[in-house]
Amino acid sequence: MVVNLLATPVAIPIAAGFASPSYAAEACTPGKTKKIAFMMKQQTAFRYLHADMPFFVKAAKESGYEVIVQSAENDAQAQVAQAENVITQGVDAIVINPVDFNVAAQIAQMALEAHIPLASYNDLITGADQVAYIGRDAREGGQIAAKALVAKVPKGNYALIGGDPGQTGATDMQAGYHDILDRYVKAGDVKIVMDQLAKGWKAEPAQAFAENALTQTGNKVDAFLVSYDGESLGVMQAVEGAGLKAGSIPVTGQDMELAAMQAIVEGRMDGSVWPAPDEMGTAAGKVAVAMASCKPIESKDVINNGVRNMPWIKTPIYYVDQGSIADFVCKHSYWLSADDVYKNVPSKKPAC
Repeated sequence: MVVNLLATPVAIPIAAGFASPSYAAEACTPGKTKKIAFMMKQQTAFRYLHADMPFFVKAAKESGYEVIVQSAENDAQAQVAQAENVITQGVDAIVINPVDFNVAAQIAQMALEAHIPLASYNDLITGADQVAYIGRDAREGGQIAAKALVAKVPKGNYALIGGDPGQTGATDMQAGYHDILDRYVKAGDVKIVMDQLAKGWKAEPAQAFAENALTQTGNKVDAFLVSYDGESLGVMQAVEGAGLKAGSIPVTGQDMELAAMQAIVEGRMDGSVWPAPDEMGTAAGKVAVAMASCKPIESKDVINNGVRNMPWIKTPIYYVDQGSIADFVCKHSYWLSADDVYKNVPSKKPAC
């Protein structure tokens, strides 16, 4: 998929502040094609088509850049082939949300050898040099979700169901769960009865994990910490399939997709982590423009990519639950309408 968006260049302020031995500003030559590649791991998830991609494109368009959008649909080797293609086209910069951080290290090396600046997005590429990382702190996302559930369920059996094991966003979020829960486990208040990562962030393995947890405990699971809304739907199906009342076991998610938001307002799901993909996409578009024009990247944070510390443009992340979702809906009108979210419970719809 190619999105051709050309406009009169508009200055986007990105201050100086960082240069690396491999991607030093003095060794950089501004690009000439006015093309930037935005490589998504997938576009089937609602957020990528409705936030990450359009906000990235808008930011790049405002500086006169054409955006070549690629989606690998969670196929790591397909993403390598797409990278080879955009490198051959001679793009001025690449921003990539890696399908697999190990495989994507090859892409980062390919870009470096082609003298094309590259930044990783949403999931960090490890073991290869890049210019920057743009994304939320997934570990913090796990922490805030775990804190939210522990406040409601301070004791009991917890099942942890994460995302794809090949993506740092999944493994970091799982680590965040443990940052909070392990102290409760040590105190004897919490028992972790399931701790799994679901390949591809898919509902089917998540549902199977949840069914196993319920079977092994005789339906005595007190909370499900789940790392993606699509997986949460599978978990809720497992709960109801076990003959338990919808909403009787708190379930979390991530991304604030429609089905999850409807489940939250209906009381069937506790809440979902919002990784602010709108702000992430905008920040990434600005970073891409800065890389393409050889402007250094300013950041308050750094992150290690396995080679060195590099700038981390950290975007916000927070938890939205039954008590705060109405405010979220009203403040994010571009995302999903109140009519859609409250379709099954119109009497609860807020007057935005």
